[in-house]
Amino acid sequence: MHNQTPTVGTINPAFTGPHNELDQKKTSMGQPAPPPYQPNPEYQVPSTNPNLSGYPNHPYGVPGGPQGPYTQQPLQGTSAYPQVAYVGQTGMIIKPTVVVMPMVAAAPDYIFYSIFTMLCCCLPLGIAAVVFSCNTRNANLAGQRELAMSSSKVAFILNNVALGLGLTMLTVLSIGLYITYRHH
Repeated sequence: MHNQTPTVGTINPAFTGPHNELDQKKTSMGQPAPPPYQPNPEYQVPSTNPNLSGYPNHPYGVPGGPQGPYTQQPLQGTSAYPQVAYVGQTGMIIKPTVVVMPMVAAAPDYIFYSIFTMLCCCLPLGIAAVVFSCNTRNANLAGQRELAMSSSKVAFILNNVALGLGLTMLTVLSIGLYITYRHH
């Protein structure tokens, strides 16, 4: 890189001419080097944006006063531009279209029943019932009625089987404890 001291008014000395072999190759490829930057002493940079509209230059959001000629809002229920009937104009009533969809009851998800059977009756069947209960809830939210109904049915069956197993185990355990303590 050759030494070149920046002159007064030069913005970037890298653009005043080629400084290395790569820049030399670029200029020798048929492309002339750009002329060096020369500031124009007659041009003055404006300190603010010029106002070409003819209106007074006001900053945005002036506190304490109206923001323009349109500060008044129309009263509620009235139009900003009053509607006037013209001679020969006929009135037209537009009725909104109402689509009535039949209410489809969501399939029951039995989530609380599933949690109860998982914690109190039979853990493996309770976990499976919770999974099917969550599937039922997701299918209900997605609008998949058939999937929700089948998952709900499986969750209900699993919960009933888990409850039956839990009660059976509790009964057998109670009878076993009764027999054991009665003999002692």
